[in-house]
Amino acid sequence: MSTNWQGSERKSRAPISLTDTEPEATTTDPATIIHAVPDAEPAAVAKAETPVVEDLHREAPLVSGRRSAAVLRKENVNDQLPPATGWQAFLRAVSFGLISPKVGAAELARRADLSAIQRVYSRPMQIMVAQPLGGVGKTMCSVGLGSTFGIHSGQQTLVWDNNEMMGTAGVRTNANDSTRTVWDLLNVLESFETVTARKGELSYYTRHQGNNQFSVLVADEDADRMKSIGADEFNRIHTVVSRFYDTIIVDTGNNTRSANWLASIEVTDQLVIPTTLKRNAVVSALRMIEQLESMSERTGNPHYKDLVRNAVVLVTQGGGAKVSAAEQAELRENLASAVRVLIDIPYDGALDTGSIIDWQLVGDPARRAFERASAEIAEGLLAIDRATSIKTINR
Repeated sequence: MSTNWQGSERKSRAPISLTDTEPEATTTDPATIIHAVPDAEPAAVAKAETPVVEDLHREAPLVSGRRSAAVLRKENVNDQLPPATGWQAFLRAVSFGLISPKVGAAELARRADLSAIQRVYSRPMQIMVAQPLGGVGKTMCSVGLGSTFGIHSGQQTLVWDNNEMMGTAGVRTNANDSTRTVWDLLNVLESFETVTARKGELSYYTRHQGNNQFSVLVADEDADRMKSIGADEFNRIHTVVSRFYDTIIVDTGNNTRSANWLASIEVTDQLVIPTTLKRNAVVSALRMIEQLESMSERTGNPHYKDLVRNAVVLVTQGGGAKVSAAEQAELRENLASAVRVLIDIPYDGALDTGSIIDWQLVGDPARRAFERASAEIAEGLLAIDRATSIKTINR
């Protein structure tokens, strides 16, 4: 029996005993009366013993790691591996290893980012790419993050086009001769809401991206169908895909008050905001931020404000007239005051074709920027995962 469980099926199992725990056979006197309700005295003894067991579990472990953790603090051996890029790698190669300089700072930074991307969490994690203004690169960023997490994390990654109208993820990714959309999945969703559902059957309704190593659940081409996907439908689909995917990247539409957008923000762990450094794009992003902050103030739920405070802004390079350096600095400052970090995504022709984005054609500068962005996102996911785990333990 396979124990490679996905998503919410990951449960801790009871410890397996290495000794024979089968009770010894006993004979019962035919005249013995078996009571349906135990006698009062044994019940009282059982109740008295229960707190003792709980106290044993709550007691601090004998080995806490307070001394040994310092030795094991280093998470990887990135700085011990030989250089693979730069002049350091060239010198090592031409000297046949006789000269082996230390790894350069840029390569070490990249190795650290890839290590962050490869982290494993206690549950499936959702990243939401959101910006009310169109044309700022939401789908491009979703595909870039999907490719980066898919290639480097080694885990199951899904990009889900949750546009309330007709999304463009189906246009920007490889269809592989598939015409199936989220609407087709919704029509058969009941078959996946059972314990017998299998990943291979769900894959029929997604579009795998080959060497980019992630899958896409595309929006339907019929706007009326997409408008019928509300909060309940989103939650049902989310529950199913969370069983089979570790990282879910939700590409959203432009309506921040639509039911499926609001349902997505409820279960989001990390918010990503794409924008250009133009006044209309930044104003649109800040209005969305204000909406989320107001939602926390009105409901008393800090979740929305926390998403903003931890948000990662991806600054894309839009076309049109250039904005002055002074105005760009002002816009950056306005965004930086509200979110955790801003990361620039350099222009790359392979990302700006208006058609399929093949990550194999994307140049190193853009790839490196998405690795940096994905590492920052992973840091946010780690923080929320730890906070959630602490809350669970304290209950």
